[in-house]
Order: sequence, then structure tokens, then C-alpha cells
Amino acid sequence: MIIYFSGTGNSKFVADYLAEKLEDTTVSLNNLLKKGDKLVCSSEKPYIIVAPIYAWRLPSAVEEILKKSELSGCKTAYCVATMGENSGNADKYIEKIFTDKGMNFTGFTGVPMQNNYLLMEVMPDKTVVSEQFPAVISKLNLIADKIKHGTILHKDDKTPLPALMSGLVNRGFNNFMLKNQKYSVNEKCILCSKCIQLCPTNNIISQDNSIIFSNKCMACFACLHSCPVQAINIEGKTENKGRYLCPDYAEWKLHN
Repeated sequence: MIIYFSGTGNSKFVADYLAEKLEDTTVSLNNLLKKGDKLVCSSEKPYIIVAPIYAWRLPSAVEEILKKSELSGCKTAYCVATMGENSGNADKYIEKIFTDKGMNFTGFTGVPMQNNYLLMEVMPDKTVVSEQFPAVISKLNLIADKIKHGTILHKDDKTPLPALMSGLVNRGFNNFMLKNQKYSVNEKCILCSKCIQLCPTNNIISQDNSIIFSNKCMACFACLHSCPVQAINIEGKTENKGRYLCPDYAEWKLHN
């Protein structure tokens, strides 16, 4: 069973691709997080966690729902992380979650894909994004083959000072940076409510014909990237940086 969380589609693409290659099923954590539901699953095949790297770890909300999950059947678990350049000690944190459950953690690996973190990067155009996909597909085929044969996945990226980045820096990211982002919604807003529907933390509401943000953001940035009129910004930081959504796997497959 492939369990995934995705903000702008990278991890969903990976999950759907692996599901087809491994003849497996997928479970999205997005709606579970939004509803506050517990993850309860049973699988005869290995559990494969697919999620992005946020500040050198899996998103804290993903770690928490996995800690509280009830996973029966197969006792083997893998993690495939979508990421920018490196993953810090994310592998060690996810391994502990599964070993604490008495499961056999059989490896972590990262898949470099387009970073959606608008505070740090300008988003490329679709041509540049499409040029990245042959390398992504090549790595996913290797991952699928290893999982199919029960082979351990190995982490092949390195991070300077990984304990610091996944520890103190990650805590600063979650405790301070996320709570001090000032969202704004400009006059382009058409009140379509797409941002409200997509937000996994229920951080966005509609009130008096306005879109209001709270302080529960987890930085998936689904709202910014998915807004059909690009009305949402983090003030002074994202206005001119473009937007990015990973192609849907089924649609991508039709054209490749």
C-alpha cells in the first residue's frame, strides 16, 4: 500500500507511478489530515510512504499521523521522499516511527523534483519542468524494481550538518517561520474556495466575502500554486516568482 501526502503534486505523481508499476493501491493523507481522521490500513504488500521533504524532514503533520496510525498485515515499510537537493536526517526520523511500531523499515531514498518553496525559488516554466522528468522516471523505475524484489532502498543524498538541519533548524521552521508568514489575497480573488478545499490543515476560511488565513500553515503551498488567478501571496515574497503544479500522472502518461 502506498500512503502519500502531496501539496503541489510531486508526491502524488510518484505514488501513482509506483502504484502502477507495483500493481498496488494508494491512500492519500491529505483528506485524513483535513478531517482529523486516524490512518488505519491493512495491506499484504509493503507499506510505502511517499511525501515531500520540508526543512530536511517529512512534514511534521505527516510524521504525527504516521506515529498514531494502525498498520496491519505486512510488517515491511519503505519511504520515498520527493525533495530539492537533500533530505538531512529525514530517514532516521521515519525509521524510528516504524521501528517503534515493531515494523521492519527497509530503506529511504529521495527523488529530486522541482522545489515548490516559493520563498526561496522562482518557479520554472513548463518546458524546464518537463526536461526534469526523464531523470525522475529513471529513478522511479529503479525504486520500483528494488521494492518488487524486496531489496533495501538506500539514501544517496548528503546534507552538511544533517543533525542540525533536521533538528534545530527544522524546529525553527515549524515553530517560528510557519507562524510568521503574512498571507495576503488581492483583488483578483474570485472566491472559488479552491484554497479552502485543498488546505490540509484547515488554515483558510471564507468570511464576509474575504479569504482569511490563520496560523496553522504547514507550508505545502497548495493554496498559492493552485489558485487559478494567482491571488494569494506571502506579502512581499512570492508576487513575482511564478507558480508550479506537477503534472497529474494519468495525464502525463497520455502524452509520453
